Order: sequence, then C-alpha cells, then structure tokens
Amino acid sequence: MVLALLGVALSTVWQDTAVVSIDDAVTRAVLLSPAVAAAEGAVQAPRGARAETFWPFPTNPSVEYGRVRRRSPAATVYDRQLVVSQEIEIGGQWLFRRSAAGKLVQSALERVDDVRRRVSLATRLTYLDLAIAERRVALSDSNAVFAERLADLAARQLAAGEINQLERNAAMLEAARAGSAAQRIGATRAAVAARLAEILGVGADTVLKTQSVPHPPDVALESDNRLLMLAVERRSDLTAVIYEVEASERTYTAAKLSLLPNLTIAAFSGREEDTDDLFGLSLGFTVPLFRRGQSARGVAAAERSVAQAELLATQRRIQAEVLAAARRYELAGMAEDRFATDVLRAATANVTLTETALAEGEVSVTDVVVLRTAAVGAQMEYLDVLAEATAAWFELAAALNESPAELATLLNRGIEQ
Repeated sequence: MVLALLGVALSTVWQDTAVVSIDDAVTRAVLLSPAVAAAEGAVQAPRGARAETFWPFPTNPSVEYGRVRRRSPAATVYDRQLVVSQEIEIGGQWLFRRSAAGKLVQSALERVDDVRRRVSLATRLTYLDLAIAERRVALSDSNAVFAERLADLAARQLAAGEINQLERNAAMLEAARAGSAAQRIGATRAAVAARLAEILGVGADTVLKTQSVPHPPDVALESDNRLLMLAVERRSDLTAVIYEVEASERTYTAAKLSLLPNLTIAAFSGREEDTDDLFGLSLGFTVPLFRRGQSARGVAAAERSVAQAELLATQRRIQAEVLAAARRYELAGMAEDRFATDVLRAATANVTLTETALAEGEVSVTDVVVLRTAAVGAQMEYLDVLAEATAAWFELAAALNESPAELATLLNRGIEQ
C-alpha cells in the first residue's frame, strides 16, 4: 500500500504542466487533427480522376502482334504484323468529365476548410469547458477549506457550550458536502482535461492548464437576413455542395453523350517474309447498339439528385445554425450581463462578509452555513451563465465561418456598409 501511494506521488511530481492559450490550442488541434488529415487526403481522389481526363481517350491503346505461316509446295514463309489502335471520344465527353473532376477537387478543398472550422469550434468549446472547470475547482476547494475551518470552530464552540449540537452538526454536514463537491468537480476537471489532451495530441504525462478565456464582446446583431447572407457567402460546406451539384450536372451530360459513337483509329505495319513491307491506317466507329450507357446515365442522374438534395439540406442546416446561434448569443449575453451586475457582486461580497462576520462573532454558525452556501451557489451558477454566453459566441462565429476575435469586426463592417 505504501509503495502504491509512493508511486502515485512520484508520478504526480514528475508530470509536466503545459499552460496553453486558446489560440495555440486551436492551431495545434487543426495541425494534428486526424479529421483534417483525412479531408486533405480525400482531395487526391478527384485529382486522380481529373488527371485521367487529360486526353479524349476513354481506354488505353490496344497493341497487337501477329505472325502468320504460309505453306506452299515451294516453301514455308512467315508474315508478321503489328497493329496499334486507339478509341477517341469525338463527342466531347472527356471535357465534361474533366470539368466535373475539377469541380470535385474544388469541393474537396472546401471540405478541408469546413473540417478545420468544425475542429476549431470543438477545440474552443473543450478549452472553455476546461477553463470553467478550473475556476470551479478553485472555488470549490476554497469553499471546502473554509467549511473545514468552520467545522473545527463549531467543535470548539460546542465544547465551550457556546452553540448546541444542532449547529455543530450543520457545520459538519456542510464540511462533508463541500469536500465531496470539491472532489466531484476535480474529477470533472480531469475528464475535460483528458478530452482536450486527446484533441491536442498531448501525452498522459502532461497536465494541461488554460489561460483566461476572452469575454464575449458586445455586438449589435444585424437582421436575420443579413446574418444568413454572410453565412452563405462564407460557409465552406455550402460552397462544397454547390461544386458537387455542378459536378453532377457535368457528369450527367457526359453520360448522355455516351450515346454518340466513338472514333477508332488503327495503324498497322507488317512484312511478308523478306519481300514486301506493309503499312496502313484504318478508321472505324464504336456503335452504341447493345450498351447504350443506360447504367452510367442512371448513376449520374441519381448522383445529381443526391447532390441537389444535399444542397437543400445544407442550406436549411446553415439557416438553423445561424439563427439558433444568434438568438442564443443575444439572450445568453443579456443573462450574463444581468447576472454579473445584479447577482455576482453581491454573492462575492457575501462570501467575504461571512468570513469577517464569523471572525467577529456577529453571526451564528448556522447563519454562516446558509449565507455562504447561497453565495457560493450563486458564484457557481454564474460560471454556468458565463460558459453559456462564451459558447454561444464561439458557435455564432463558427456559423459565420469567422474567428471569434474577428466576429465583432465582421458584423460592424456589415452595419457600416
């Protein structure tokens, strides 16, 4: 048991502590995100498809070599022949496929930007959770220490006959409750730190700590229509889907052009034993008689329908995200401002006043327990309100595909225009 405790103590001593800012956390998360790496890798697929459409050749060239034996009463001779043939799309199908592949490359690049946006938001929200958890830990630990002091004081007062057993029990109950709350909040903080460490790719031997999170700015929100216009102009996921719709249209056009025949050109050369050299060209057409591209047109039409439906769904999702984030930002900001003005100051003052009043003997132990519990509860509640307002700020900025620090500038610029 002693060795186990010693091992825990040593592991705690040798842990590194890393204090990171929210901007540094976002930068590192985007740089190391597997989701971003996967999105960047996905760009190679349409690039490869585009590279295959550089020439109007639907297939590789065909190369054939033949040797013919001719037997006659006089002798046996061998004729040799080499044939190279190539099919060529004369209807321009390859141009539409190349254009479609180019649109898909642009879509994939926009998807990378959108993944970065979502990873940045998730990192900011997790960082915020950790910052709030650290403030909760500090507040709960301070309250637990005071509750223990109060319980000791109550024990001495009971022994001196200054209070009754009921007041002593109230102090003991508050000490136990405060200690338990501090442990639970500490566990929550450890869990959030582990989530942030996962996002940042930090090892288990590093303890993460946050710096102060900026306070949400006061921004006069524009009309809903203006916010939606900004989102439409800036959201990468919407741009990506628009490119996919355009690509599906071009793919469908290329599939329809498969009804046109393709040109086949062949060049051949040969030699009749040791006498004559032969060379010639031939032209032909592939006739779409049995295979008329029905499957390709059906697949292209289905992909076009899916892309159009995805575009509609994306537009609706963005509208919902922007409007919900705007309302939440507006109301959460008002709640935080009111709470900070009307509640937090009084609660913070009461925490200090209870300690002073207890030291001077102006209030009873029971009164201290009641007053301090209410004051600490109000401080904890304010942290919830602050977290809500800050998260709303981050989410509105992400909905408009802007950094939180530049959100006020973006919206104020829109008002000036």
